[in-house]
Amino acid sequence: MNKDKLMISAKKLADEMVDAVHIDGNFFRGFVHGFVNWPVDIYYLGRDYLDTDNRAVHSYDKERMLRMVKTGMASRQNLEKVLHLFMDNFFEHVEFQKVRDLSTKGGGKFLGRMAFNQVAAANMGYIFSSRLIPQIVTGMTIGSLLSIGAAMSRSVYVSRDLQRRNPSAYNVLRRLGDLDLLYFMVAEKTRPFEDATALWFTDRNKFHQTCCYFFEKV
Repeated sequence: MNKDKLMISAKKLADEMVDAVHIDGNFFRGFVHGFVNWPVDIYYLGRDYLDTDNRAVHSYDKERMLRMVKTGMASRQNLEKVLHLFMDNFFEHVEFQKVRDLSTKGGGKFLGRMAFNQVAAANMGYIFSSRLIPQIVTGMTIGSLLSIGAAMSRSVYVSRDLQRRNPSAYNVLRRLGDLDLLYFMVAEKTRPFEDATALWFTDRNKFHQTCCYFFEKV
């Protein structure tokens, strides 16, 4: 029973990872919906208004965001950096030979059709993360979105949640130029990979199984 639960859970997480990197004709619409979601943004705006205890801290974070927009740091290139951080962190923990050994389909469609080597492994995080940023997302688009009050509130809360869940990633993004405030734009895409990476530290077998299912589907 425990084994069945483990397999179902691993499959579910792998499915979420596949959905995150799946590209189709409606991808840009889906990507934009990930960080332009008015009901969600209004929720965060209302929460921000009522959260008087943290108003000073949030005000400072919003000042950081305005400086980031003003200096041009709210760019497509920096959004890519945010993605690369989480995708690279996941792929750094993948043991590709073990994935091949576990796979019932010879390493999965993706691994099976590529001449796998260490160079490919080192660049796989970039390969996948580059698929998640459509060319149409420009610095102007990002800067305009961040100037909206509701989006600013959402950015602050999602950044604080990242600080609580994954302080090391938060600190890296913060040092790169307050890029923690861009994280909310890609959180839906990166979160399954963050959850999978966390498994490496808590349940190594489940992590390998999740990787196996993921590569069989992509």
